Amino acid sequence: MHNYGHVSQKRTDYQLSKRSRCMLGHFSPAPAEAQSSNTMATMHSRILRPTLAAAKAPDPLPAFLASSTQCPRKAPAARFSTSPVRCKADNNKNRGLSAVRATGLRDRQTLSVGKAPRAIPRPVPIAQKATGTPDHGLWGFFKDQQLLQTPLEESRHGRAWTIAELRNRTFDTLHQLWWICAKERNRLATDKIERQRLEAGYGDVEGKERDETIQKTMKAILDTLAERQLAWKEAQELAKHDPNIDLKRTDGPQFLEPAYEDEPVEQEAEETHQEPTNRPLQ
Repeated sequence: MHNYGHVSQKRTDYQLSKRSRCMLGHFSPAPAEAQSSNTMATMHSRILRPTLAAAKAPDPLPAFLASSTQCPRKAPAARFSTSPVRCKADNNKNRGLSAVRATGLRDRQTLSVGKAPRAIPRPVPIAQKATGTPDHGLWGFFKDQQLLQTPLEESRHGRAWTIAELRNRTFDTLHQLWWICAKERNRLATDKIERQRLEAGYGDVEGKERDETIQKTMKAILDTLAERQLAWKEAQELAKHDPNIDLKRTDGPQFLEPAYEDEPVEQEAEETHQEPTNRPLQ
């Protein structure tokens, strides 16, 4: 009897809580078959997806035994969104205009035209291509006023100058030849850089051979000038011991020609050319 009264008391509490929840609108009675099907579906879903059971722990108390006061109420909440909030348009009417990107006026922008007469803008004529000065000094660094030479044109050059050929040249001639070689090497260096920039793939071998020939000529010029310098120093040492040369003199010639006596020389010549006297015959 005691157990039966305890069960009947629980059933009465459940009926009261169920009736109160139905009156409040939080619980709608469902048939026993629907409840059993929902329970089976939940078990199958948990078996198929074990993470769902781990993520959502089961309630320690069944829903039909919980009182009406423990049922959560739906509170109003804002919807969650990961998209950023769009910024409203600002009041800048010139937003988006750029002279660099050539973006013109928008539909909302208009040009105001006054009644007063104004000068209409005229189009600027296109400037002609600059030609430059044909006899400019920088054209000397470009052969035939061309940026690059073909390999055949680069290979057309003579041999280097020798020291024997340069010994008979004046100092001014050697000076001019030296700067011609320097200008030619400058042109070859410019051609090499330009071929690397354009990735031409030709002319490097011919340019290197021409450069080596020019360097031989410049070395011969230096050797010739060194010989002249040594010869001048040796002559200066000899002049210090020559009585006819005065190196300290600056107002006239430093070399003084010796004064020769003409009379003694003429007498000696007459004595040597005198006819022999008559000698007796033996």
